[in-house]
Amino acid sequence: MNQRSERTSCPRCGLAVPAHALSACPRCLLAGLDEAEALPENPVGLELLEEIGRGGMGRVFRARHARLDRIVAVKLLPAELADEPAFQARFAREARMLARLNHPLLVTVHDFGALADGSGYLVMEYVAGGTLRSRLPLPLEAVEKVARELCGALAYAHAAGVVHRDIKPENVLFDAEGRARLADFGIARLLVDEQTQLTAPLVVLGTPRYMAPEARAGAAAEPQVDVFAVGVLLQELLGEGAPSALRTRLEAIARRAAAAEPNLRFANGGELLAALEGGAAEPRSFGRALAPEEQSWLRAVALTLAGATAVSLYALLVSVTPRVLQANEAVPLAVFEAQRLADGRLATRARFETWPTLWAAAAWVVALVAYGLLRGHWRRAALDAQSPEQPLVAVKPALRMALVLNLLFALHLLLERTVLRPLVTYIPILGGILELGMVYLVWVAVLEALRTSRPLRREPWLWLAVAISLVPPAISSLRLIAGGRP
Repeated sequence: MNQRSERTSCPRCGLAVPAHALSACPRCLLAGLDEAEALPENPVGLELLEEIGRGGMGRVFRARHARLDRIVAVKLLPAELADEPAFQARFAREARMLARLNHPLLVTVHDFGALADGSGYLVMEYVAGGTLRSRLPLPLEAVEKVARELCGALAYAHAAGVVHRDIKPENVLFDAEGRARLADFGIARLLVDEQTQLTAPLVVLGTPRYMAPEARAGAAAEPQVDVFAVGVLLQELLGEGAPSALRTRLEAIARRAAAAEPNLRFANGGELLAALEGGAAEPRSFGRALAPEEQSWLRAVALTLAGATAVSLYALLVSVTPRVLQANEAVPLAVFEAQRLADGRLATRARFETWPTLWAAAAWVVALVAYGLLRGHWRRAALDAQSPEQPLVAVKPALRMALVLNLLFALHLLLERTVLRPLVTYIPILGGILELGMVYLVWVAVLEALRTSRPLRREPWLWLAVAISLVPPAISSLRLIAGGRP
């Protein structure tokens, strides 16, 4: 049983294989890398010992630094780049920048140079603990630790303006202390000219599985490209397992990081690290304002809910308004306080109005379907955020709307008893439109509270706004029921 569980990693590609199964790596066999190949020429001051990795961004060798007498890793960049006229200048510029990156969770670049054929090479710190790929699967706690360490390196490099572009398990190495170290940071930037895009057609910039949609489309690399790769990697590390609070939290963070739209992800490695650490720093659109297109969907659903509320209030108002039914008119299903008049007509103070009630029910069906679709989207896009301390943005506009409604109603009451009464005929219409706007703002606040788990009891100003806005329609309804002017 122990023999079956023993695994080793291929020195070239990092694939984990059973130690006793094969004398060669299956991946390398398929790729034709198992064939013996002579070592390239030694860079000045270095002795190449063996090839330990290979990919679209070059070959990696374990080497001995002659002057320092220590083991280093040497990456030889693709020889095709030597044919590009601007490569040497760009390589020197970018290599110096990478050498200045100094972080304990980054594999350090020590030196750089060029071979006789013009191709470049980098001298890097040698990390002998193997790749992340060779250690899979990991326990859940180890997954969180690795994710935090990767994001620590990302936060540092993104603050320095450097994007990795090729995060994958093969580029995550472990040192003697067991820390996850991010290798090949910024190597892709050496291989591409931002003005002319890909200049060496044989160079593959990134691994498709971990590439963000915009990166596949050729967009300029932004920190969100690395965030996407970490999100996909984190989902891969989590796999399937027993439910737990830690797994649920990590899965939500991974979904957010791997969102298809860049503006739905964390903005950079720093925000992603803050989410992993559970700190106060919130990622963009995570527990705060949504992205503009997401706000549009929230407002659209709030409008459908406001419409359903308005139709329901209209049905209620029609049902409780005193009405006289003709003798040959169909009597509603339910009638309250009905009185038969001498001419055969039926006077009622309240009744069940069939069609307004059915229209209200249909409006609520549409509104609830829209709400269900919105919540489903929030769940899939990891937009449900636990941020109950964040005040609701819609409260202040709702309070202002309530005050305007009362001022308009007071103006109407004041002018209707004067010679200016004809000028204020349309004020009730304007007031009705504003009341609908008030209902809409309240629903916006309710939806945002549901998204962020903000208890509405912590929004006393919202309740005050609702109470103030109910004063004009309450007074008008009482006057209408009593037979007064509306």
